[in-house]
Amino acid sequence: MQTWAKRGLQTAFVTGGLLMLGTGIASAQENVDPDAAPPAVDVAASVPLKADQNKLGTPVKELTVPKIDRTISTDRATSAVPTRTAAPVANPLIRQAGERLQGTALQNLVRGNTVQAHVDVPINICGNAIAVLANTEAAGDCTQETHRDGTIVTDGAGQALAGNVVAVNHILPVQITGNAIAAGGNAATSTDASQVSTTGGPITTSGEKGAVSGNVVSEYGATPVQITGNGVGAAGIAAAKSAADTFASSEGDIRTSGKNSSISGNAVPIPLAPLFEVNGNAVGGAANAATDSVQSGTAYAGGTTHTNGDPSTLAGNIVEPALAGPITVDDNAAAAGANSTAVSKTTNESTAGGEKVTRGDGSTGSGNVAVAPISLPVAAGGNGGSLVGNALTDHSNDATSTAGGPTYTLGNDSVLSGNIADVPPATATDVCGNGATLVGQAAGTCENDVKSTTGGYQGTFGDNSTGSGNIVQTPLAATPEVYGLAAAAAGNAAGSADEVKDVRSSGKPNTIDDRGTVSSNIVTAPTAIAPQVFAVTAGVVGNTVSDSSNDTSVTAGQAPLASGKKGSVAGNIVQVPTSTPAQVFGDGATLVGNNDTKAANATDMLAGGDAKTDGDQGSIAGNVVSAPVATGTQVLGWSVGGGSNVNSAATNDLDSVAGGDVVSSADGGSVSGNLIGAQPAVSPLLPGNTVSAAGITNSDVVSDTNVVSGADSTTHAEDASVSGNLIHVPANALAGVYADAVAAAGNATTATDETSNTVAGGNMVTEGSGPLTAREMTVPVEAAANVARIPVEVLGQATTTGTSLDTQSTGEQEGTLRATQLKGIHLPKGVDSLMKADEVPAFHGIDQLPVNTLPSPSGLTALAGQLPTPELPVGQLPAAGQLPTPELPALAQERSNLPLNGGTAGITPNVQGLPLGQVLAAAQGLLPGAAAERSLPSLPFTAPALPVPVQLPALPTERSLPALPLDGPASISGLNLNPTQGLAPQERALPQLPLNAPALAMIDPANVFERVTGSL
Repeated sequence: MQTWAKRGLQTAFVTGGLLMLGTGIASAQENVDPDAAPPAVDVAASVPLKADQNKLGTPVKELTVPKIDRTISTDRATSAVPTRTAAPVANPLIRQAGERLQGTALQNLVRGNTVQAHVDVPINICGNAIAVLANTEAAGDCTQETHRDGTIVTDGAGQALAGNVVAVNHILPVQITGNAIAAGGNAATSTDASQVSTTGGPITTSGEKGAVSGNVVSEYGATPVQITGNGVGAAGIAAAKSAADTFASSEGDIRTSGKNSSISGNAVPIPLAPLFEVNGNAVGGAANAATDSVQSGTAYAGGTTHTNGDPSTLAGNIVEPALAGPITVDDNAAAAGANSTAVSKTTNESTAGGEKVTRGDGSTGSGNVAVAPISLPVAAGGNGGSLVGNALTDHSNDATSTAGGPTYTLGNDSVLSGNIADVPPATATDVCGNGATLVGQAAGTCENDVKSTTGGYQGTFGDNSTGSGNIVQTPLAATPEVYGLAAAAAGNAAGSADEVKDVRSSGKPNTIDDRGTVSSNIVTAPTAIAPQVFAVTAGVVGNTVSDSSNDTSVTAGQAPLASGKKGSVAGNIVQVPTSTPAQVFGDGATLVGNNDTKAANATDMLAGGDAKTDGDQGSIAGNVVSAPVATGTQVLGWSVGGGSNVNSAATNDLDSVAGGDVVSSADGGSVSGNLIGAQPAVSPLLPGNTVSAAGITNSDVVSDTNVVSGADSTTHAEDASVSGNLIHVPANALAGVYADAVAAAGNATTATDETSNTVAGGNMVTEGSGPLTAREMTVPVEAAANVARIPVEVLGQATTTGTSLDTQSTGEQEGTLRATQLKGIHLPKGVDSLMKADEVPAFHGIDQLPVNTLPSPSGLTALAGQLPTPELPVGQLPAAGQLPTPELPALAQERSNLPLNGGTAGITPNVQGLPLGQVLAAAQGLLPGAAAERSLPSLPFTAPALPVPVQLPALPTERSLPALPLDGPASISGLNLNPTQGLAPQERALPQLPLNAPALAMIDPANVFERVTGSL
């Protein structure tokens, strides 16, 4: 290029920059005093532009685009890379004004308050090749480095409206390198590019003993844009080989203080570090496009934040929204009447924000922290799509995204201080390794390794405080994605993806209170979701193949820990953790064609965790409301075909867990230490079904799912009031449609080995003393329905094989469920109802037991000779009169006016039509003079009348059973059963009835009463 042209272009850039920004030019060589105080206002923007080694091919000639290496700026324009300066370079106009104020009465007018806004946009354009009706080739080796120091040091201590900082330090580097574009020609490039851009710095100030001082609002932004290694061909050939690296940093810690102040030392850091990339894509239209690229991107923004609000008013608070995550479209291939091939490797890291430390001891409205870290990596890579053409990809992606960090604060001896509010969504969205074609071939291949994390540990105190040390958080961990799919219409398509993913949202909430009021409470709603579709194929007159694997870990929140000892409305926990996977994988469907699908899944999901607190000597303290929800929704290993061959194979290992153990205490408390929970666990099983119509379908599935909602609950409350109670509603639902085969003029085969474990709730343990204290109530709900291994044949052959093992655990698994003890005595096992007060069972088929009449004294004597001894084996009864009769125990004395050896003058029951005097007189000769263990229960004083035609038989004693027919069922209240089977010796025992018990709920020939322990 002619010298005059080069100089003219340079002049245009510089002059245009001056006119656009309306300010002067400062040389980078000017002297800067590193000890000078920061200017009151420092606003600057710069665009360092570097363009080199770019080629343009035209029908006339091949041109080398002019080289440019200049900076358009409000504060400097240089041809050299500026070196690190010791202090920020102020805008010339601002600097001149500040210099004129020095030494005058107005020099302290600004009191150290500072407004600083730096925005830099470095642009690197290198090694690109553009061919228009011609051929061209470019080769580039490009580097660009820029830096601006945004360090701020000021002070507002002991002053009013002083030392406040408003700062913007944003770097937005743009890298456009190694791209090849061909239109009616051939374009090729081979480029190695590097870009490093930094800004920011620490901010230090103070507002101690001040008013409205030492506050900081600062945006740290690192948002690189990368467009590299793409090949675009239209009626030509585009080939790009590229290596590109971009690094952007706007880091800086914030340190201030609002100690002994008012409205001071507050900090609002705003770190932003997303990356935006379009790299290594190949697009061809009536042409060929090929790319081979390696790219990496790094973005860091913000840092740690330290302040103090002890003791103060509205001081030392922190508010931090943070955003991190690469957003990329890399290594995709698209072809329309063309051939496109893309091969690339991408590595990205993004970090925004960090640790936050403050305190609000002895303060009002101080030391509070509100954070909203967002980690949002999104990637579309390794996908191939073709329309009458071929598209092939091979992609590797490694991404790490982190937003926020741990939080520490204190709220002791304070009011409305030391509280934490946390909204930390962490997601990872990928569209990866998919292939789709219409009359062509397409293949997508992807290796994906992603880590996405938000927030961290959260700790605070609320001792001797009011409205302090509370934590509210809503962790969200989600993995919405589609990968490893293949779809073809009159073509061939393949999708393949190997994914490893770890998504974590927030950390452990920990708060402690002693003698607080409305303090140290935790409200948390962690949500873990995994909507994933992978290794799914579909074809219409085509062939499809997928072979994909998934290793995913999704964690939302952690175990909450609180304390409300000696407090009021303190140390309570409300948690609603949910774990809800929704996965579709390993399924194939084809209409005329061939289909092969393989999937391997390993998914671990956890929402929340164990909850622990205490409310000892507290009022409305240490209570826990826990409502975990866990599901395990999956559709896998389905094979559906019409006039086709379809083979699906899947292995599955799923753990979906919500909540955990709940532990509390309330010794000496009031309305404390109560645990209320609802634990639904739902497990829909949908693996391994196959349908064939005039074709051949096969499904081979091995599945193991574990769905757990909640766990054990433990509390105690000695010398307490309305405390230590447990109320639980565990609900367990298992429904499956699996291993079924349907064949219509075809062959359908399924081999499914399915294992599931569904757990809702656990054991409940409480103990204590006091009014309405240490009571338990549980209402378990359990349901199961499966449609499994059913072959359906319509002029075809359907085969189902395999195994299944489904287990359900609902609430307490040992002992008698206490909810059923609240109403009375149980009917025999398996009979889920209670007898009403006016019902008496009828006995049929028992010859020796008198029915509808009361036995005479002689009859009682005759029956006594037929009683078996206690030493007989369980389930075995002797023949009548073959064994000696043990002595009958005496009647129970507990809460009874029944005479043991006298008359019936003290008995005034309201039972109608029963000659009790005759019965008692007859029984008196058989009874010993003293009550023994296992005595007959006493009759309740207020037993209702029984207006029924059936009269009660004599009350039998322990093992006082007549000979029973062993081969015929007995009818009890309309239920047929053999009462002699499955009865253990302890099940025949006769306990004492509690006072004011409801109507006798069970009269069993082999078990008159079942022992009842515990009551609400």
